Amino acid sequence: AISLNAVQAGDILRELLEKTQQQSEELEAQQEELRITNEELFKQTQLLQASEEELRVQQEELKQANVELEEKAGLLEEQNKAIDQAREAIELKAGELEMTSKYKSEFLANMSHELRTPLNSILILAKMLSENKHGRLSADEIKYSTVIHNAGNDLLTLINDILDLSKIEAGKIDLNIERFDIGLMENDLKLLFAEVARTKKIEYSITIGPNAPSHMVSDRMRVEQIVKNLLSNAFKFTSAAGEVSVFIDRASTDVSLNHEKLRAGVNIAISVKDSGIGISKEKQKLIFEAFQQEDGSTSRKYGGTGLGLSISRELASILGGEIQVQSTPGEGSTFTLYLPVELEAKEEIDGDEPKTTAIPARVERARPAPAPAPVKLSENTILIVEDDPTFSDIVKDYAEKSGFVALTAFDGETGLEMAEKHLPKAIILDIKLPGMDGWGVLKKLKSNPKTHHIPVHIMSAMDGMDGKAQKLGAIDFLKKPIEASRLEEVFRELHGDDSKIRAVLIVEDQQLQSDNLKRMLETRKVEVKQAFTGAEAEQLLTTQHFDCIILDLKLPDVDGMDLLNTIKSQEKYQGIPVVINTAHDLSKEELAGIMKHSNAMIMKSGKSDERLLDEVNLFFNKIKSDSPKPGTQKTEYVPVSQDNSLRGKSILLVDDDMRNVFALSTALQSCDMEVIIAGNGIEAIEKLGENAKTDLVLMDIMMPEMDGYEAMREIRKNNKWSKLPIIALTAKAMKNDREKCIEAGASDYISKPVDIEKLLSLMRVWISR
Repeated sequence: AISLNAVQAGDILRELLEKTQQQSEELEAQQEELRITNEELFKQTQLLQASEEELRVQQEELKQANVELEEKAGLLEEQNKAIDQAREAIELKAGELEMTSKYKSEFLANMSHELRTPLNSILILAKMLSENKHGRLSADEIKYSTVIHNAGNDLLTLINDILDLSKIEAGKIDLNIERFDIGLMENDLKLLFAEVARTKKIEYSITIGPNAPSHMVSDRMRVEQIVKNLLSNAFKFTSAAGEVSVFIDRASTDVSLNHEKLRAGVNIAISVKDSGIGISKEKQKLIFEAFQQEDGSTSRKYGGTGLGLSISRELASILGGEIQVQSTPGEGSTFTLYLPVELEAKEEIDGDEPKTTAIPARVERARPAPAPAPVKLSENTILIVEDDPTFSDIVKDYAEKSGFVALTAFDGETGLEMAEKHLPKAIILDIKLPGMDGWGVLKKLKSNPKTHHIPVHIMSAMDGMDGKAQKLGAIDFLKKPIEASRLEEVFRELHGDDSKIRAVLIVEDQQLQSDNLKRMLETRKVEVKQAFTGAEAEQLLTTQHFDCIILDLKLPDVDGMDLLNTIKSQEKYQGIPVVINTAHDLSKEELAGIMKHSNAMIMKSGKSDERLLDEVNLFFNKIKSDSPKPGTQKTEYVPVSQDNSLRGKSILLVDDDMRNVFALSTALQSCDMEVIIAGNGIEAIEKLGENAKTDLVLMDIMMPEMDGYEAMREIRKNNKWSKLPIIALTAKAMKNDREKCIEAGASDYISKPVDIEKLLSLMRVWISR
């Protein structure tokens, strides 16, 4: 039993030992698992710590980013405030600019009236003096009044240019869109500049390319105005033996164009090329700015105001086009005008009412509705409604000389009352009136059954109002300054009298020009004879009497000046007016020759048929009044006596403007002084060398080649001229002009326009020294 128990105990012990070993092995396995688990947990703990660290860093970075975002948000808010303030400032400036532009437009409109109103009286009164209807003026006095009239017209042209530019800038330019033949424009340009080319000995050609359209739809007058400006510059800056050419063709598709209308359809290119002085690259944009020129110094060789290209650029833009320039200094320039072949009509604003431009542009006159019963108007009464007493008196004088009884009113309300009371045959009505303006008066006249039959002639210095005047019922629009001939024509039309047939001789070598004039004159019941050479003219003059002669200075067989002298040497043609019809600038000798004949008129702006007919018409009205009555003689001019200190003195007059030369030389010669003329500083030095006994020099400052400053310095370098009195003349009137002139060598200084009495006093002082 003990052995059995021992065996059993051993088995149990062995079983227990095995279990213990098995458990020990399991424990070791669990411990190993636990160890592995602990290691993984440790790694995960480390990873968690690293993640926590990264999260902490990210939190710090996010906090910093939030701070930066808050700072940026603050800056952005400040910037937005600054932008809002800038926007408000821009809007304020835009409003101020718009208001300034409005004030500028109003100012220019008023200036148009204020400038043209005194010019109106100057031009008409000067023209009346030059006509010398009563034969009381001498030949010299008639010349003085003619110079005043021509100078006034030049001033009017400049005023019109400035106002034209201002209207363009204000967007108030009117367009007359119509379909026209390109060939007609070519012919006009040929006629206008052919004489200039021949005089300056410049080769001039116009070529129409094979792809050029035959017609354009645009404003023909404005297109020609642009091309004429370009051609005028080309001829001005091209010397003798040079070339000027015009090429018209369809625009190439390779050309880069900026205006949107040019990118929308077919375009035409009009290129004006010259071999002149050229334009530097840096000044090619500058020359298109108003009043800017390539050379604006006092010694500039070429004159002008610098408005032409600026007006041309703006007009081109209005017509849907643009101007491009290519130029090399010393080699010449090419200006190319690009325009759409067909420009669509659009609505324009004219005054306070819209004006639609159609194709072709024709304004139908508004005709008042017929009255229930016709009103019989006074047969010989004219009502003049004008607030300028001087001009009102002038018109009244014309009316009374034409056989009318003239009534005057100086404001609109009075004009209306007088119109209804007296029922005049016609009314001449100004626009700018105190109280009710002319438009209001016209509307009330046409809405009143008693007065709507009365013909109204609108009279104003305002531009672009003719369409509105006709639309409101006026039969005519008279633009101030009004030519004396136009006033006479109005009164003749009111009388309804047809002038008897008069005879005109046209001496013109261009067949087309001569035929055009002949046709236009014949429509006015004028008998016309044509001569194409000097010999034909002389033959006709010996066989027939003429009331007026239109004379071209360039004829194939004789010089026009010689023919003029021949005509004026014949006694029967002493009082017959001669209209000089020329398209080129006259030389000093030619101008002086024409000035000898008080009845000869000069047309320097090209062969304008309409203006030429106005001059002829004016002469027709002069013929009877200019003829001296039997037994009477014209009063001869007796110069005002002066002291003898200036008599016989030799004066060198240096000035490039022939109008100033004529006016000053005439005044000096009336004091028995000998006048020597030089056109610039170089000529002045040459004349001084040729005339050693020169007593005094009158020196203009702004002249070509050598200006007055340089000329005076050169004169003073010569010891024999060191004490020669030099009086400087300048029109610039700048603050330090006197000091600059004295520093350059002038003895004294006087500004233009020159006061003759003051100048003579100054001359006496310096000559006596």
